[in-house]
Amino acid sequence: MILAEYLNIDVSNDLLLRALRTRICPFCAILQSRTNELLCHLQLEAVQDERVNTLVLSSGGYCHFHFWYLEKLASPVTNARLLEQLLDTLTRRNFEDSVDLNAGAACPVCLSCRSWEETLVCFLADQLQDQDFRAAYEISPGLCLPHLSATAKKLPEEQRAFLVQAGQRQIEIVIRDLRLLIEKWQNRNHTPGSESDASFRAIAKLIGGRHWQKWQTGG
Repeated sequence: MILAEYLNIDVSNDLLLRALRTRICPFCAILQSRTNELLCHLQLEAVQDERVNTLVLSSGGYCHFHFWYLEKLASPVTNARLLEQLLDTLTRRNFEDSVDLNAGAACPVCLSCRSWEETLVCFLADQLQDQDFRAAYEISPGLCLPHLSATAKKLPEEQRAFLVQAGQRQIEIVIRDLRLLIEKWQNRNHTPGSESDASFRAIAKLIGGRHWQKWQTGG
């Protein structure tokens, strides 16, 4: 199946370390970047490559979330070409049966994200055996709580304990910055500092990046 060509993700120590330097969960950062790349590629190839076109049409397109995300990501003309094919395909079937179709029930982007996450979990488990990597992880924002929970369930006890302890310290930093943000606002102090994006980081810590929960729950 052609989707297998997109499922592989080249995870390296350098990729994960760079993701640790972002302001959000490293898994969410990587998945967001890969999702952008995949959607752009699929949407372009869906009107140029017969195999990709068949894949997307047979899937009913994408899930609710990725369809609307794509509406802003790709050009109107590129979107129009695929949408015209999808709607035309539906009208060629028994319409009464077609209107109940769950568009994107097998969303190729969601399937790819699930596969990528499994790869990231396995790679992280391997990297946690390295002390230098652990040191880099401890000073990073760390995994969001949904990814932390999903990852911890798949790790040995010692590695799981490390992630939980590191996660507690990382949350304490966010709480500190949230309190500083509130204090500055109350004192009308507009001097920018590390607390300026604390609300964003708190949301990202609580529920993950903008992409993760959508595909994890099936869109």
